[in-house]
Amino acid sequence: MPRSVVLSYFEPRELATIVASVREARLPTRAPLFIGSYGVGDRIAARVHELPQARYAPMFHVEPGWFWERRRLEPRLEQELLAANPRSSRLAGPLPPLPELLRLPTAGRVTWGVELGARFRDALRAAAVAETWQLDEIVAECAGPQGRTYRELTRGVLRGLAYGRPALGDRTQRGLVWWAKSALVLPSRRITPELTVFWRMLDRACIGLIGEEYPDFAGDPRAAARRAAAGHDGLRRGGPVRRALARRYVAGLTPGFRLEPGLGGNVRGLPRDEAERWRTQYLRARAAAGVSGFAEFNFRFENSSRPVVRELLRELAAVV
Repeated sequence: MPRSVVLSYFEPRELATIVASVREARLPTRAPLFIGSYGVGDRIAARVHELPQARYAPMFHVEPGWFWERRRLEPRLEQELLAANPRSSRLAGPLPPLPELLRLPTAGRVTWGVELGARFRDALRAAAVAETWQLDEIVAECAGPQGRTYRELTRGVLRGLAYGRPALGDRTQRGLVWWAKSALVLPSRRITPELTVFWRMLDRACIGLIGEEYPDFAGDPRAAARRAAAGHDGLRRGGPVRRALARRYVAGLTPGFRLEPGLGGNVRGLPRDEAERWRTQYLRARAAAGVSGFAEFNFRFENSSRPVVRELLRELAAVV
């Protein structure tokens, strides 16, 4: 089975270049291709679907934002939901502020997480143009001092996204989950009952687990690829659920020419052809290590020029 390709985060005007570059690169038609950015849009979906093998996968943030403000259902659907579960009325308003949410008992925190994930599904249901979704992200805090509380919130969001609102006819819909670079240590943690539940929910929710490797384009690309494999290797060394996730692990990079904190790329200012050769060798090394696909994030500004995107898709076509 060819490896999957995920292309994420762009402005609508930049999508035409991405679509044209996919065509020119002649990705294998059997390679799963997912394209999406933040928000859900009919026009974006139509452009993505110009590619026969492409699946539209809008992205959603876990962090506070528009979806935290209130539930937004058509009156008819809100009535159906309340008829099936009158108690859900208490979840129709704003989510508690994040610090307060993290102080709640586990049940309350998970419940609000489920509601947030279900609000993401509400947007997908209303538009009815997307095949799947992307979640940004398993945040760094999931591996920090408050890791348990952040994981419980994330676990709820994953459940809400995967299962939606059954009372409104939603069926299970698995998606792509991004995983912050500094949280890639989680698979090596000693298993606990809470982590067991977290891994199981992640396994049920995702078709691809995208490790945000984001290497600096510097030094030996093969050595960089070995270092970046730590999270993937941790999953492989884990129990049955983590090993199942390892088989769905996708290596996450950026095109490399729009430099932003934490995203790696061409930090040494190499000429473009040298930076692209470095990236090519890194992709080949990660492919040889057995990843299930590649995800590219941030097609903005310098990363959106036609020569950059065209060359990137050519490289991806060679390794999938």
